[in-house]
Amino acid sequence: MESILFYLFAVLMLGSAVMTVTSRSAVAAAVWLVFCFVNAAGVFALLSAPFLAILQILIYAGAIMVLFLFVIMMLQGPVLPDERERRPWSRIAVLVLPPASAAVILIAWLARGGVTAFSGAQPAVRGTAEAVAELLLNRYLLAFELISVVLLVAIVGAMALGRRKEELPWK
Repeated sequence: MESILFYLFAVLMLGSAVMTVTSRSAVAAAVWLVFCFVNAAGVFALLSAPFLAILQILIYAGAIMVLFLFVIMMLQGPVLPDERERRPWSRIAVLVLPPASAAVILIAWLARGGVTAFSGAQPAVRGTAEAVAELLLNRYLLAFELISVVLLVAIVGAMALGRRKEELPWK
């Protein structure tokens, strides 16, 4: 059953990734990316990593995508004529992929008899909060801190790009 769920999550994630890349609208692409992140969280849940699944939903599908949507809407330029045209298969994808993902989650839940935790072949030690904190704060501390510096530079750069030209100190 778990291999079937894995393949269903994988197909839904692949479909939403294709829709992300082929969307003509940046906002629609960001929404499809959120859907892709939700399916990735399903794969984490199948791998007995509930902490990583919740982090995937909260951080990537929540906080990061809100930031992406804010920046997209703030910096959105003129709408191109191609963006207004709808592709016929994109409507089918919008109607099929999200309900299919909900059906996969419901089938998995019902197959487990209403139990919310997925039990995999591996013990749940790898995806716990303690295991992730141990790796982030010991083995990968330098990479973790470098990522935070890169994100800080990106935020400062986004703020500089968002300012009006007359407010820029170098002009």
